[in-house]
Amino acid sequence: MSMDEKNIDVLQNLEFSVVTVWRAHPEMTDYAALRAYEAAFQHYREEARGHVPKSFGLAGLEAEMFEAVKVMCEFRLGRGPQPGGNEVGSIPPVSLETIVDCLRKLFKSVERHTKVDGRQGYLTFIDQFLP
Repeated sequence: MSMDEKNIDVLQNLEFSVVTVWRAHPEMTDYAALRAYEAAFQHYREEARGHVPKSFGLAGLEAEMFEAVKVMCEFRLGRGPQPGGNEVGSIPPVSLETIVDCLRKLFKSVERHTKVDGRQGYLTFIDQFLP
């Protein structure tokens, strides 16, 4: 089983956090998602290395999206409540390495879809698969 198949739920959770922000701000582009994933990737990679994560200077929609992704990461790590406050059962926590791997994959996905389908290519693509 590949990492993608094994962690599809984590990938979808992280994508859902991005799509939720995009649906509230349809003018947003893939660049905001790219910056949010990149900042979250760097944040959790630093933590995995035993370093103190630094601030990334995000503002506006990029900062809002980063916070949404971070809330979902903390939930999946077992360190935070379920986003939205709905306690619907218990989901086993994933490792920090899993979060870092998923964020890397999503970062690359944004780059690929933007290159092929334009400024909102990634957001449009993931939107069709999420409730």
